Amino acid sequence: MKKSEYKVLVVDDDPEFVDAVRELLERSGYGVVTAYSGKEALEKASATSGINLALLDLVMPMMDGFTLLEKLKEVASEMNVIIVTGQGTVQTAVEAIKRGASDFITKPFDKDVLLKKLEVLKKKYELEGKVGELKQIISDKFGFESIISSSKVMKAVFEKATAAARSDAPVFIVGATGTGKELLAKAIHVKGERSGEPFLAVNCGAIPKELLESELFGYKKGAFTGAVKDHEGLFIAANKGTIFLDEIGEMPKDLQVRLLRVLEEYKVRPLGHTEEVPLDVRVIAASNHSIEQLKSKYLRDDLFFRLAVIVIELPPLSGRRGDIPLLVETFIGRFNMKYSKNIKGFSEGALNSLYSYEFPGNIRELENLIEGIVAVCPQDKEEITVKDLKAHLLWHEPKASGHQMLSLDKLEKYAFEQALRETSGNKSKAAEMLGISRDTLYRKLKLYEID
Repeated sequence: MKKSEYKVLVVDDDPEFVDAVRELLERSGYGVVTAYSGKEALEKASATSGINLALLDLVMPMMDGFTLLEKLKEVASEMNVIIVTGQGTVQTAVEAIKRGASDFITKPFDKDVLLKKLEVLKKKYELEGKVGELKQIISDKFGFESIISSSKVMKAVFEKATAAARSDAPVFIVGATGTGKELLAKAIHVKGERSGEPFLAVNCGAIPKELLESELFGYKKGAFTGAVKDHEGLFIAANKGTIFLDEIGEMPKDLQVRLLRVLEEYKVRPLGHTEEVPLDVRVIAASNHSIEQLKSKYLRDDLFFRLAVIVIELPPLSGRRGDIPLLVETFIGRFNMKYSKNIKGFSEGALNSLYSYEFPGNIRELENLIEGIVAVCPQDKEEITVKDLKAHLLWHEPKASGHQMLSLDKLEKYAFEQALRETSGNKSKAAEMLGISRDTLYRKLKLYEID
């Protein structure tokens, strides 16, 4: 910002001092507002917008600088204040800082010293403004606005998630693979009080169970073979922020006991350590299993109730079909830019085909479908037709009865094959894309005889 936009309120009962400081600051390019008493200073602070800093004399009749400092902070809490006095002592300086002053200067002062202090506080103000803008950008990009929807069912989800963001209670998000559980978890974090702190996500089903404990809770060098240096673990790394435990239902039961202890005491003891580390972390968990399955099969009851203080159920795409046109428009715009194409949209027939499809992979499948079509379509193509869908969508077209859905097993087999193609055969990445553990992936590959 320009110096002239940075306004300084100069307050002193000595008119000569006020005039001298005003002349100095104006000559240096600052905007200046003057006052000769505490009462006048409060009136001008209330009536004048955009005062960034106040230069206050400590000893004034009727209202001293400390009293004025406190009252100015009530009017404008973000205003920086420099206390000026001819009685400079360490105790006075300490007291000024305790009461909320940004700095302290004694009379008579060197003009360059004052100007340097003002420049430091101006830069601090500008930096705080940039941080605020960045936080707003992050909030817009990763907050609830980033989740594409206009349906009533998702409106209810957003309302509950917004309420969750205002609290610090544990949240449990339940939804099928590809419905956007991590996106919602990140939005809750961004809209909450911890938005400036870390958001760390871990897929409990994608990490081998023998490594998950050390990944979550950390370890000390030499705690086990291969522990060549200290590792703080995700809970400690996420301290003051949020940890997102995705696919929590895949966590082994013995490890669930330790997690429960951490959540009850908010302390963690890394492997090999003798002392516990206190934690201040918010926990958001998620699973693609139903609540009934989680309670009866996958999670200990005590852990489930500890995590499920606020439960949010994300509907599948088949339960919010009204969002398909909006999602299609968004994804086409995104991949047009990525692949330098100029596709306008889907034909009416192609859009109707999407409406009739169940989307077992939900929004993630729709996104991958559109990316695949946009990536391979001719450069001059402007509209996606039913014919374009046939090579990508998970259905076939029998001669006698038009479009028919594949069986569930064939759909699942195709999903695994598609994930392997998308990840160039990398099974760990394929498992993560599908939201399942590597063990589950290997079982399915064997079942469907997929090489």
